[in-house]
Amino acid sequence: MVSDTTPPPGRRPGPKPRLSRERIVEAALGLGIEQVSINAVASALGAAPASLYRYIDSLDDLLFAALERAFAHAPLPSGEQGWRPYLETEATTRFELLTRYAGLLTDGTGGLETAAVRRFEQVVEGLVPLGFGVDDAVLAVDAVLDLIHDGAAQIAHLRARGHGDPAAQPFESPDVSAAFRRIQDAPRDHLWRKLAIVLDGLAVRQSGGTPSALLARS
Repeated sequence: MVSDTTPPPGRRPGPKPRLSRERIVEAALGLGIEQVSINAVASALGAAPASLYRYIDSLDDLLFAALERAFAHAPLPSGEQGWRPYLETEATTRFELLTRYAGLLTDGTGGLETAAVRRFEQVVEGLVPLGFGVDDAVLAVDAVLDLIHDGAAQIAHLRARGHGDPAAQPFESPDVSAAFRRIQDAPRDHLWRKLAIVLDGLAVRQSGGTPSALLARS
């Protein structure tokens, strides 16, 4: 009689996988931050959930490590095309990270402080050779990243609650209500228009102009 050597359901043949903190973090990123649980990561690695705790302290520890890795490993922008494309590229990278990993929005950099500070410093350092003093470089990067972070949070909020009833808009003016509805329909486009205004202001500042000079052009 031939014996059945098929492994029981839920068990995988072969040696148990070698675990490491790095492999566990990579598996969490592969699942997507919003889908991470100890059981899901363990299943992806073919390991017992309890075995993960030799390398991580808790689910929060794993989430912070995964988000920090995503943050720290995002490519830095190139300054070859000038300061404006440089900042636009960093804005796009940050927006994509915030959109893909919601934990970056809710964390407030508490668990990501080291990665966030180093990233900020690197972007500032890359902007200085493009014609910015250190103080203005810090101001420019801070303004752009604040705008992107706030915009990504607003977009996430809109997506979470849906557009709602157009008739429930709080504006009395039909034109303003229609304009606000267009923002709801294309929030990323609206965010990038706001970014353009910030960068236009930086261009005037860099040329030695004043805000009134920018208004005179419009």
